[in-house]
Amino acid sequence: TIPLTIAEADGVAGITWPDSIDAGWDTALLGVQVSAGADTVAPYIEIAAGGISDRQYFAPGDSGLRWVNLSSVRGTAAGTRIALRADGVTFATREASLRIFAGSPDLTKSILVLAPHPDDAEIAAFGVYANRRASVVTVTAGNAGAPTYEAVFDDPGELYLFKGRIRLIDSITIPLQGGIPPDRTFNMGYFDARLAEMYDKRDATIPEMYRANSDINVYRRENVGSLLPKRARESKWSHLVDDTLALLKKVKPEVIVAPHPQLDTHRDHQFTTVALSEALERWNRRVTLLLYTNHADRNRYPYGPAGTLMSLPPPPAADVFVDRVYSHPVPPALQRLKLFALESMHDLRYTPTRQYQFARPDARTIVPEKIGPEPDITYLRRAPRSNELFYVYDTDSFGTMIETFLAGRRVADNANTKITKGQPKAGHKATRSQRVTGALRRARTACEQHRRGEQQRRYTRLFLPPPQMAPGDVAVWIRQCLQIRRPGSSQLPSSVLL
Repeated sequence: TIPLTIAEADGVAGITWPDSIDAGWDTALLGVQVSAGADTVAPYIEIAAGGISDRQYFAPGDSGLRWVNLSSVRGTAAGTRIALRADGVTFATREASLRIFAGSPDLTKSILVLAPHPDDAEIAAFGVYANRRASVVTVTAGNAGAPTYEAVFDDPGELYLFKGRIRLIDSITIPLQGGIPPDRTFNMGYFDARLAEMYDKRDATIPEMYRANSDINVYRRENVGSLLPKRARESKWSHLVDDTLALLKKVKPEVIVAPHPQLDTHRDHQFTTVALSEALERWNRRVTLLLYTNHADRNRYPYGPAGTLMSLPPPPAADVFVDRVYSHPVPPALQRLKLFALESMHDLRYTPTRQYQFARPDARTIVPEKIGPEPDITYLRRAPRSNELFYVYDTDSFGTMIETFLAGRRVADNANTKITKGQPKAGHKATRSQRVTGALRRARTACEQHRRGEQQRRYTRLFLPPPQMAPGDVAVWIRQCLQIRRPGSSQLPSSVLL
């Protein structure tokens, strides 16, 4: 951590790039206290140095310590002034902290991108995998979610069978737009929205959500490549872990890209990575892990328009320990490719029926019985950015992080069990005691939400080891931190608080 002073010069705030920074760094984050107006539509800070400029946007009403991504000024000479111009947000012009990260992951090595659903690989890591020695593997067929094609299907089972098949085909063909041929892609064919239940019921076979089917080969057989066998296979947790292990042995990745279970709120994303951790324990090889989040802050993050910077997501509710942060640059030409790869995904665009209605809004329009739901086209704004952001782990620290995530989930499950105890059964009138218990439970929940909100405004709750720490000591450091730090306390040295 390098202390800096934000000062004004000619009416513009900024910093002077220090001469104590070694060449070869890849990511720089400047910690500043910000306050954005709640009614401001798109607050941002513009970073400018020489002929380079970029913008980082914030959420309306954002306040507290936030990290401005300065990675776009790589190569800046010592003594160069970096201007920080704000619009719709204010930041304190005083002492700030600069965190510098070096040792970029070696992306010339074999890369495995593990995506929970069709489109997740492109949203998070198209810039990383494009035109590299990468394999793109998707865990689920994407056969759940919104009934996207209900305008042309009367039977829900047929609708979701079609949706899973067409999304699976998307997942194995669209990476070709980034130079990855179908023989280096694969979709495992597991069922969307089922991974957490598979983990909780490890010995059970978990069927599809909308169809009476438990054979993942209904979808898997559509694959062109042969990274895994295409045969009848039940949907159960042990099979998912076995398949992931077989995939590791086949691809032999040295860099693995996957969701971060503590920062990504989608359960399929979380348990994709849990399955990966169990497979890695059995494979027993050293790898570098680049973890991402596609679901943060109610799917509003990252903020602002396409083409701008992304930085750390809003403060999470629980402590998150990372080895380091890596901001991967995505040049404009690759951003355009990424945009059209995303637009090719059926689930991220309007259905043919809706498109026809938009094009012909007159009496000749064919109006279906059901218009169908809106697609989540916000990814066309949120994903094509000037960088992709990852949280870097080695094998040891990754295992420790997974243990922490699962421990937190067990605590939350136990708390939910206690909360529901005493509630009336369906069809029964609540007694006075049960009504009082329910009122107290709601009050406790409201207080806890308020308390967490206050903590999130005061702390960022992302922690990094001290820069001088040897890689082998990081896992030990994380365990020590988990033992000594209470939520809301400040027992950790400021050098590791991010």
